[in-house]
Amino acid sequence: MAILSRRRLLILFSLVYQLLLPSSAFTASSQRCRLHCGKATPRTTCMNSAAAAETSSKDDEAYDLVVIGGGIGGMATAITVAKHQQSHAKNILLIESESTVGGRVRSDFTDDGFILDRGFAVFIEAYPQSQQMLDYDALRLNQFLPGARVKLRNKEKLAAVSDPLRRRRDIIKAITSPVGSLRDKANLLPLFFTVITKDIQSLFDDEAANDTLSCLRSYNFSEEFISSFFAPFLEGIYLTPLSKQSSKMFYFVMKMFTVGSAALPMGGMQSVSDQLGQKAQDLGVEIKLNSRVISIQQHLREEEQQATSITANDNMFSVEVGNMEQGEQQHINAKSVVVATDYNVARNLLQDIPGLESLKSLPKLSQRSVGCIYYALQSPAPLEEPILLLNGEGHERRNTKQFPVNNICFPSIVHKSYAPDGYELCCVSLLENAISEHGGDQASLDMAVRKQLSAWFPDFASDIIDESKWIKKGFYLISNAQPTQFNEEGCANVHGGRDCDTFQGLAMPDGLFIAGDHMATATFNGALESGVNAGDAVNSFLSEK
Repeated sequence: MAILSRRRLLILFSLVYQLLLPSSAFTASSQRCRLHCGKATPRTTCMNSAAAAETSSKDDEAYDLVVIGGGIGGMATAITVAKHQQSHAKNILLIESESTVGGRVRSDFTDDGFILDRGFAVFIEAYPQSQQMLDYDALRLNQFLPGARVKLRNKEKLAAVSDPLRRRRDIIKAITSPVGSLRDKANLLPLFFTVITKDIQSLFDDEAANDTLSCLRSYNFSEEFISSFFAPFLEGIYLTPLSKQSSKMFYFVMKMFTVGSAALPMGGMQSVSDQLGQKAQDLGVEIKLNSRVISIQQHLREEEQQATSITANDNMFSVEVGNMEQGEQQHINAKSVVVATDYNVARNLLQDIPGLESLKSLPKLSQRSVGCIYYALQSPAPLEEPILLLNGEGHERRNTKQFPVNNICFPSIVHKSYAPDGYELCCVSLLENAISEHGGDQASLDMAVRKQLSAWFPDFASDIIDESKWIKKGFYLISNAQPTQFNEEGCANVHGGRDCDTFQGLAMPDGLFIAGDHMATATFNGALESGVNAGDAVNSFLSEK
């Protein structure tokens, strides 16, 4: 390929953008974990005292639907069933083991006014299911700038990766950026053409099962460009090396970031979960918190009951629930049940149901782990743009013991609600290898992060090292942050979701359904999608009874 001049490349970019994107395309559409330090606490904002009251302790309560799991998939299920105009589910119970809803999409709130999302997260506005189910105006979203800042090796100044697809005036910056060669930038054009001109389903259908690293190399991107930009960006999203990521998911996330914006809501990511929880309650869903499901039992069919004392009725399942605070147990009867938990919890709950015993011999689905450290500091922040900062120094200086940082963000710069007046919040994302290299030594990991950041921001180095000035507010390790998405049986890369009445190829008993991101894609959109699928299936099932 001949070397392109900057002038010719500029003309080529301009022509392609004008052909592909009308001006309207630039308008944005309107984790269980352990907290190891600080005094942050969860806050339940979606529950009013009446709606959140514990259900009666008497046995034999009957529901049309019991949803197990108050994460995104579980709430989407309950909402889908409850809002159906002709729904036959008059009584819906959602059971959650934690003190509030949200699953992996949770936030903690410190006494001095900081909001700590449980693991670095952003709200992607272009997710189709989010647009249908959430009120964006009520979330009061503030957007990140398109693109990213990148810390390159042996470069003191942070490099800019601009996104002229959403900010046309940045086209010169995009071409002249030191991140990637001119050839790399020319090779972006066919990638952009693919993600812009194809719909989401086509991106999944047309792409063969492949890993993301091989996919990137097929576009002839240089190894340096892959290492400095794509690797920290995509590994920060999917929490695993490019060689273990699905190329289908790569195309999907590239489309989402190309046609929409990343944002943060007022009050942290907990606000998203709270909105879903409140919507479910407004539709009449009963939410039972601090309650762990111990088992699911299927009632015998009428022809199987001759030698038993069980009476035939419409309540096909009995859900045994333990109250985490009071130590009590109760049995709740239900006509239908949706298991909306992560894969491994679902497997454990299902394996004792007659006909599903073979699940005991199946291996667990791998879960991706991630960590993050939050620091509070007095204003100003070292980076005062609402933008993501990537570690582009190469694999030798990223996700290692000495250089643990993958990416950082200042959430309070994106949305001021994350920190009190006069202060900022820094979030440092750490991938599994960097955490394991320190063998659980939090102090060692904290110091390695401080040393690395002080080299990135030399004007702030003394403050970053000083623990009284950059105050560690929270250290999270999320062991089940995402299900695996590539090269494993049952991995989460199925747009539209798998059949919710099967699990690992086994048909579920009538009235039992599965939801969760492991049933679709390892994304917030996938969790919502799986819940909608399960909700539709419940409505269909109950209408036939």
